[in-house]
Amino acid sequence: MKRLMFLVCGLALIAATGFSAPDSAQTSSFRAGVASATVNPPEGVFLGGNEYNRKSTTVHDNLYAKAIVWDDGKTPLALVVVDALSLQYEPTVKAIRAAASEKTKALHIPPERIIVQATHTHCAPDTIGIYGPDATTCGRNEAYMKQLIDTASDQVAKAATNLQPATLSYAETECVGWAVNDSEPKILDNSVTILICKNAQGQPVATLTNFACHPTVLDENTQQISADWAGAFYKKMGETLPAEHLFLQGGVGGWIQPETPERTFALAEKYGNDLAAKVLAAIPNAKPVEGTDIRFAHKVFQMPCPSPMFKQMSELNLVARNMAGGAVETEVAWFALGNAQFATHPGETAPEYTKETKALMKTGPCFILGLAIDHLGYIIPPRFFDNTKDIKFAEYLTSMSPGREAGASMMAALKEIIPAAK
Repeated sequence: MKRLMFLVCGLALIAATGFSAPDSAQTSSFRAGVASATVNPPEGVFLGGNEYNRKSTTVHDNLYAKAIVWDDGKTPLALVVVDALSLQYEPTVKAIRAAASEKTKALHIPPERIIVQATHTHCAPDTIGIYGPDATTCGRNEAYMKQLIDTASDQVAKAATNLQPATLSYAETECVGWAVNDSEPKILDNSVTILICKNAQGQPVATLTNFACHPTVLDENTQQISADWAGAFYKKMGETLPAEHLFLQGGVGGWIQPETPERTFALAEKYGNDLAAKVLAAIPNAKPVEGTDIRFAHKVFQMPCPSPMFKQMSELNLVARNMAGGAVETEVAWFALGNAQFATHPGETAPEYTKETKALMKTGPCFILGLAIDHLGYIIPPRFFDNTKDIKFAEYLTSMSPGREAGASMMAALKEIIPAAK
């Protein structure tokens, strides 16, 4: 009876103080490892986005390749996030995956289970090739591309060697006030979803923050290298919570931008600090992820691509892949860490595709990884093509889109691989 009373009192004390018993669904076989390195270019490379003939000068804040590897003892999986304008499926993503898989032979991570994502800063090198000295000259620096591929794949390998027992939790919040939809103001997703990875001692190893907004406070007048507001986010998170902090870009197509009354580093810092403050405030209320089993599925498919612009870029050899045949090979992936689910979008996708994808996943915290595995421009609903005069910026967005069927093609592929959709 005394032992029973002691147990009851102990449970009451735990409840009163807000502590919880260890989550029995999270097993000790689950491990995680992280690594990061800078991927700053040499001075004088062409910068991506905004205007032609914009060359880099000094580094204002670092560009990073950040990797995290998870292993449940059966299905290792890696995610590497790069502060880059774009990471094309061919040849860049395939090259990173192949190199990283070769470097992680001991753990045996197949290339398809290495998810590669870009943050889409416009103050990073032109990794596509369409922002050179003029409209017909490739701006991609092949020496830098090799450096980026080597460094990104190295981080996956280092993360795999840094594996240690880990637990997962998640938090959710909103970041409202400065991320807006310039095309359709009423259609917006300000949600922020955070995954927290801790070691066996309960210390944070990594946080992954999923939020949708272009890192484009800075404009064509900026020639300094910068991760834009994401750089300030990394800095503030690291100063407050020692760990590796990854920013996972969401669906920013159609057209999710920061409000820019000025185009300054000070404003970029303000926005990055604001997101960090909201994430840090949410983390103490984090809930355990249910389970740690890793599940994965992916699909390679042909996306319809009738775009005259994409065809022209291919014919001029501005891009290092063939997009002139009316369709282009691309890929989507879905994976789960316990009940935390992730789905990739191969471009800048409109907010409604975020909503539709999360509805397919149905349960648990859901993460949408935009510009992941590929970047095929703007993946936007058919109405943008039907109302180019009525929807703000629709003419530009449709010109830089694979075509009106891109969204339906992507969603059909995701429906095939997301288990909850069946």
